Amino acid sequence: MDSCWRRFHYYPENTSIARLCAEHRRREPLKKVIILAVFLILFVGVAALVFYGQWRQKTAELYYSGTIEATDSNLAFQVNGRVQKVLVDDGQPAEKGELLAELDRAEFESRRARAEAEVRQAKENLGKLKTLLTLYNETLPDQVSRARANVSALKAKVHELETGPRAQEVAQARRTFESARLTMENAKKDKLRYDKLYAKKIVSEKERDGMQLKYETALKNYQKAKEAFSLLKEGFRKESIEAARAKLAEGLAALRQAKSNLRKITIAEQDMKGAEAQLEAANAALSLADTQLKYTQLRAPYSGIITSRDVEPGEVVTPGREVISIADLSEVDLKVFVGEEEIGKVKPGQAVKVKTDTFPDKTYEGRVSYISPEAEFTPKIIQTHKERVKLVYLVKVTLPNPDLELKSGMPADAWFE
Repeated sequence: MDSCWRRFHYYPENTSIARLCAEHRRREPLKKVIILAVFLILFVGVAALVFYGQWRQKTAELYYSGTIEATDSNLAFQVNGRVQKVLVDDGQPAEKGELLAELDRAEFESRRARAEAEVRQAKENLGKLKTLLTLYNETLPDQVSRARANVSALKAKVHELETGPRAQEVAQARRTFESARLTMENAKKDKLRYDKLYAKKIVSEKERDGMQLKYETALKNYQKAKEAFSLLKEGFRKESIEAARAKLAEGLAALRQAKSNLRKITIAEQDMKGAEAQLEAANAALSLADTQLKYTQLRAPYSGIITSRDVEPGEVVTPGREVISIADLSEVDLKVFVGEEEIGKVKPGQAVKVKTDTFPDKTYEGRVSYISPEAEFTPKIIQTHKERVKLVYLVKVTLPNPDLELKSGMPADAWFE
């Protein structure tokens, strides 16, 4: 600007130069504003780039890709048999416990019926043995006691016969005899007197019969006392002693038999143990038959979707052959692999947002449900060698899937909050 004015002073007649100088003075502040604006824009741009770089770095650290997995079960029969019916097909929903397929049950039902009959028979046998053992316990010991008491009495009788009566016993028998004779004679006199009174109708027939009965009783007692007195007075005869000894021998034999019968209790107890073992074995066979009969039916272990049906009615299957597959899609897992330098940023229960290519406009909410305790090399499905040789940790994110939109094998992206 100074040079412009110097020219003007040198050439005052040149008015065009004066106009240029005036225009230059007006534009000078505008240039400063433009320069300042450019510097400001550059500063904001650099700051934005720095912030964006940091944000991208942070976002990259919390962003992972993986694959959706569902609980999937391959179902198989546990017994041999011919398939009778299959009730589901691929893609069909199934409720927990729903019958999916069934084998021919005729042979298994027959086995169960036989096992059940054996259980009934074993119970019946055991019941009979229990009743018999109870009877033995209640009667056999008493038989021994009675036989022992009988032997004691017979021994005393033999001893009495062998030693003969004592003087005191003879004297007592005489007194009993004399008393019985006197009672009998008095009763006889009373009877004769009542007979005469009855003939004269002084006493009734009932009174006369009563006196007759009294006389007959007294006569029997007299005869019994007379016989006992005569026996004691004369002494015991040899045949009486022999007869008593024979009865004692019979009593001893009965005692031995009663003692021998006690062994029946032990035998019955052993038989009962055997019957209990038979019942236990029969129950085990019935339980096995029930289990095998149950195994002829294939039921859904949980509610889900049938993903594969590999069997048709009429086929013969063996245990372990997979015939139906079912997947539980009500809740799925997203499997991602996190590098060892970033695993510290992932916590159990951490909230995660998930998006899929299938439903790009929808975001799913999930949480970290599993973090592997051990590192592993990146799975071979990763394309680059550089990534495959890295150590990573398996992380599972559990996602509710009420609409059953997420399927096994779907790729998905996760953002950890």
